[in-house]
Amino acid sequence: MTYSNTTTLGFIGLGSMGLPMASNMLKSELTMYLYDLEPARYASLQGSKTHQCDSPKDVANKADIIFTCLPSLEAAHFVALDPSKGIIQGSNVQSIVNLGTTGSQYAKEVSEALMERNIHFLDSPISGGPAGAANATLAVMCSGHKATYDFLCQKVYPYMSEKQFYVGDDAGMAQVMKLVNNINLFMQLAGTLESLTLGEKAGLNPSQMIEVINASSGLSRSSQVFIPNNILSGKFNFGASNAILKKDLDLWISEVENYKTPSQVGGATRSIFDEAIKEHGLEADLTTIYSTLKRIASIK
Repeated sequence: MTYSNTTTLGFIGLGSMGLPMASNMLKSELTMYLYDLEPARYASLQGSKTHQCDSPKDVANKADIIFTCLPSLEAAHFVALDPSKGIIQGSNVQSIVNLGTTGSQYAKEVSEALMERNIHFLDSPISGGPAGAANATLAVMCSGHKATYDFLCQKVYPYMSEKQFYVGDDAGMAQVMKLVNNINLFMQLAGTLESLTLGEKAGLNPSQMIEVINASSGLSRSSQVFIPNNILSGKFNFGASNAILKKDLDLWISEVENYKTPSQVGGATRSIFDEAIKEHGLEADLTTIYSTLKRIASIK
């Protein structure tokens, strides 16, 4: 398989993460074919190098490498494997690149199905949130087809990502890496916020507590960035919903059960997020967990 400056890209899923990534990818000057259920999302991606398509199959009839960034396992499965409209039915596609967090079971299943049609699979989950997507500072974790990864590192990833990691040849390895990262974030976030409720109930100022933590041994990315910017600011705007959070936590526990590893700390984290989901709903931003913790601590 050989890619070149005439290689064409596809992008399916122009949501809050997909749209800025697709926009940044266009800086590669490679032609891109686009599909999303919401036509209004194409508005900012007009130009001679962009072309709107009618279905995932339509993209796969025209693009060599297709990126998918989809909100659920059901959507990801449909886009990849639907027998009438899926990428697997395309006549031109050579590789599919999965940017979403879908778990290793999905990656293995889809990779095997695509290989029967001589379509390669690169798992490529991303980390950095909407801000990272907009500012092209994402971290990209990849496993699977190495030739596709090498080409993208030269021609595409530098326009959307600061760091790329190839973690192994087997489909699903990058998904496990992403879920390791995510549960680490969720544990840090929930644990730090829970600790703030103790200090606040004792009369300490939350913002000053974060300053002390960040100058001490308890600092983390949650204490340095997410808590001051997205929670204590009153914005509650991390940019990921409780629905996305629940999906990732469910995928994490599936991997734990598969590999038979400890889950006591992660399980406790999952439990308090479940409480926040019950209180605020699946559409709320995941940062609303702080309101739940304060309610439990009887802090107004």
